[in-house]
Amino acid sequence: MDQSRLQEADRLRYDGEYDAAITIYDALVAEFADDAEAYLVYHGRGLAYCFNGFFDESIADLEKMRGQRPDFVKGRVELFKTYLMLGMNDEALAEMKQVWKLEPGNEEVAKAAIYFPDFDPES
Repeated sequence: MDQSRLQEADRLRYDGEYDAAITIYDALVAEFADDAEAYLVYHGRGLAYCFNGFFDESIADLEKMRGQRPDFVKGRVELFKTYLMLGMNDEALAEMKQVWKLEPGNEEVAKAAIYFPDFDPES
């Protein structure tokens, strides 16, 4: 993985330059799709897509990230938040439960549970 290009893409995303960030993420995916750290590229690009209003692409990348690194809690939190934002409540709830299993007491899950009064992480 080219860490300097990944850091540049992340910086552009943080600065709200989503199109420029996506261009770099696209190049990284093309070059390093099978790399052990590719999940970080999918995570960053998924967020950039989301912030840019490309929700289908965002979900697809965040799900790829999850498939490559199912224990990456930060990314899975972003995935359930994206599901929630899009009204995909069943998917959000399932993802929240998985995050809770990976990290019992996760603060983001606890906050989001307000949307699910019957939330039971054990079910």
